[in-house]
Amino acid sequence: MEYVETLFIGGGLSCLTAAGSLGKDCLVLEKEARPGGLCRSDTTKGFTFDRTGHLLHLRHEKTRALAKELLGPKLAPRSRNTWIYSHGAYTRYPYQSNFHGLPTPVLAECLEGFIKAHCRAQARPGKKDPLRFDRWVLDRFGPGVAKHFMFPYNQKLWTVSPATLTTEWLGRFVPRPDLSSVLRGALEDQTNEEGYNAHFLYPKKGGIEVLVHALARRVKHMRCDAEVVSIDLKKRQLSLRGGETLAFGRLVSSLPLKELVRITRPLPDGLRKAAAKLRAASVYNLNLGIRDPGSDRHWIYLPELKFSIYRFGFSSNFSKHMAPEGAAGVYTEWAYRGRRPDPASMRRKILADLKTIGIIRSAKDILAEKAFDLRVAYTIYDRARGPAVRLIRRHMETRGIHPVGRYGRWEYSSMEDALLQGMEVADMIRDN
Repeated sequence: MEYVETLFIGGGLSCLTAAGSLGKDCLVLEKEARPGGLCRSDTTKGFTFDRTGHLLHLRHEKTRALAKELLGPKLAPRSRNTWIYSHGAYTRYPYQSNFHGLPTPVLAECLEGFIKAHCRAQARPGKKDPLRFDRWVLDRFGPGVAKHFMFPYNQKLWTVSPATLTTEWLGRFVPRPDLSSVLRGALEDQTNEEGYNAHFLYPKKGGIEVLVHALARRVKHMRCDAEVVSIDLKKRQLSLRGGETLAFGRLVSSLPLKELVRITRPLPDGLRKAAAKLRAASVYNLNLGIRDPGSDRHWIYLPELKFSIYRFGFSSNFSKHMAPEGAAGVYTEWAYRGRRPDPASMRRKILADLKTIGIIRSAKDILAEKAFDLRVAYTIYDRARGPAVRLIRRHMETRGIHPVGRYGRWEYSSMEDALLQGMEVADMIRDN
């Protein structure tokens, strides 16, 4: 039986970063035919399609240095051109500080609600933020923003009521504008850099998988088509589909945390009960190659419930090489939970959404398409999530199994976070 000091389960960004940094005495096991996880790109009929929008928003010097080392001039810098489409109008992102362009009654409702919320906050300095997301939104932005954007959009994205969500996921992901910014955004079409994603890097050619290729070249030992089906903590062994067994010293796993618990033995019943409480939203990602509609926007949020998709974007505006000349690449995102809806029905509704918005005139504008079903896309931040994740991670880590990445740690995070976690895991292993 082969023994490997450090085994990595999953060939996503975190594990590739860590394994590439460590070099020897480690092995990456990837169940698919090629590494990358959700950061893979497929080409058809001259279009390159990612699995939804994957962009490098880099805030830290060490991730910027890594990106430069890996890809250098192959990456192009971009400044965000992002919008919300609602009430038949486009308004700038973020919604909560850009009411200009909305119908006057909607603008007035949102602005009045924000001002009243601001005044209440000023009258109660030091008041703790609510832990429930719906209450936080009302407390911070007022009922107008809640009604016209925050509640319906997050209902569509997370697939649960905003009252179910906690505020643990907010972090840098939801901008919190001040009153002066909101007033300017109501009176004029302002541009600003609010939020963590004002700037990003994207490969000039080849889609986001170019980053995966660069990371994988630094990994000395990796096996694809190697699916881990069971882990024995007592014997310090894991089994692959096909029957092969490997012994290990430590494991780094980017498997969805719930899946890691499912295949690991022995574990306390309490841990399995905790894992059973973890929930996630899936995303059906229909990518389309279309006749160029002439838009220079990057991505657009759709908060209204009359639209089935919650967001769509133009991948060909990240890089012109994502689509042939005279065409555009569009990605659409539809979140669901549980059993996947009928793909043919989803396709009809997605095309109807794009036609209503004016992105396509008819199905004749479609030149290519590629669908991806992302079974674990957004881990749901309900009140059960935090205690369950902490319990599972603590148990695993004390036994030499280190969950890593967005789904390994069952969290809402970015590509940069995955790179950072890979670096941190490598440092931890070197220090022990």
